[in-house]
Amino acid sequence: MSIDVEDGLNILMHDYFHIEMPPTERVLKNVNVLLKLFGENKVRGTFFILGEIAATYPDLVKSIANAGHEIGVHGFYHDQFFKLSRDKAKKEIFRAKELIEMITGTRIYGFRAPAFSISESTSWALEVISELGFKYDSSIMPAKASRYGWPGFCKDIVRLELQNGNSLIEVPLSVVNIMGRTVPTCGGGYLRYLPYSFTREAILSIQKHRPAIVYLHPYELDKEKYPDFFYKARSSSELQKRLPLMLYRLNKKSVEKKLEYLVKEFNFKPINDIIEEIEKQGNLPVKYL
Repeated sequence: MSIDVEDGLNILMHDYFHIEMPPTERVLKNVNVLLKLFGENKVRGTFFILGEIAATYPDLVKSIANAGHEIGVHGFYHDQFFKLSRDKAKKEIFRAKELIEMITGTRIYGFRAPAFSISESTSWALEVISELGFKYDSSIMPAKASRYGWPGFCKDIVRLELQNGNSLIEVPLSVVNIMGRTVPTCGGGYLRYLPYSFTREAILSIQKHRPAIVYLHPYELDKEKYPDFFYKARSSSELQKRLPLMLYRLNKKSVEKKLEYLVKEFNFKPINDIIEEIEKQGNLPVKYL
């Protein structure tokens, strides 16, 4: 179970409209819903937190850690790697890692890129992540999606031997094969748009070969209407940008119930716990990049 902790309103205004604003308290409410659900069902997961969320709401980071969850880094701002230079990416990730480690008082092992933005063309990011002392990354979607993906990448958790001489464990996002196509599943919009039965069957299929990695964002549960300034910005944008934003809030009322089904039917652990189990078994394959 992995959660990418970001504020949906803040991200949309930044990514789609280039309007800067701080994270809002919506992220507090939505994370607390998750913490309550996980606590009631004895679920421990991994929360990848944006640095700007940690800077704005340090007590939220402490609450997540105190509830027994693993803390990871999600970058500082929600900047995808294809928008960053190597130097800027390294500085931003270091800033977030240093801040979150200071807040929690513990070492951070894992990283996840905003919008799964590590692909073949941005594979240099894996070297940056390794140089900053992370043990693992969980950013690669081994399928072709509309905005991200690394088709053909290994589906299993794997140790990467990198050209800079470092190694880094990669925990790819889960995919399934449907009619000869590799399709993302087990989280985000796929969890929201598709029926629970699809997600359930996908997880059962994946578990025959490897752990299933479920992911979501706190804003997936946000059913409250956004402020008027969001709709004003949306209405003034071109049609190509407006259309996906009209689907952005579709079916959010279904997510909490689907999560309840998931946590009652399946057992979940933090990502680092799963990696340690695989390492103890000596079953971690190696891939050279």
